[in-house]
Amino acid sequence: MKSGMDGNKGTFIVKIINNQNSTWQGTITWVEEQKTENFRSALEMIKMMDGALDKTSKKDETEGGTSL
Repeated sequence: MKSGMDGNKGTFIVKIINNQNSTWQGTITWVEEQKTENFRSALEMIKMMDGALDKTSKKDETEGGTSL
């Protein structure tokens, strides 16, 4: 299954609620899956995005798609 734009793996909406201990806290919404989760640091947010995109890549591989 391809997303609306070529090369578009995922769309995320990031809402920064607070900046404490030199990092961000907030919420991240994965638009394609309509899932929202809280994060406590910028690193945790990046890991969430990476995990979501990894799921998408594995799903594409099982459906016969290719990933880089």
